[in-house]
Amino acid sequence: MATVTGEAALLLDALGRRQGDSRILEAIALVGPGMEVEEFGFGGVRSTYLVFRPSGTDLLFEDGVLVSAMVRTRPDGQDPGYGRYPRPAALIDGLSPTATRSGVAALLGTPERAGAAFDRYPANGRHLHFEFDPGGRIGRVTALLEPV
Repeated sequence: MATVTGEAALLLDALGRRQGDSRILEAIALVGPGMEVEEFGFGGVRSTYLVFRPSGTDLLFEDGVLVSAMVRTRPDGQDPGYGRYPRPAALIDGLSPTATRSGVAALLGTPERAGAAFDRYPANGRHLHFEFDPGGRIGRVTALLEPV
């Protein structure tokens, strides 16, 4: 399991915490202001998204517990309403925000799961999911409480 430092470490540490926890407030301070709240219910689970479109970040809570934090390191072609994370170079120490898949592997090792355009790594007791754009560069990084 890799240990990452940088702002992603703060996001990973906030996972599993309840809304209002000081570590979640620290994560929000990284990406706010400009927050929208979207709530959904499905299968007995209440999902609350804190959406920070200008800073390209979504925080997902399930039943009040933070389960994922997605950041876009570049403008998102799938949803042009999103900006990018304000400090992409500070997200993961030692990793360029425009790194290729092989650059991520050089830093984090062999992924625990890989697909056509994503790799997932265990990190800091949680998981980091990298999505790559058609050019093979990082487009999104998601901190996950549990692997999906």
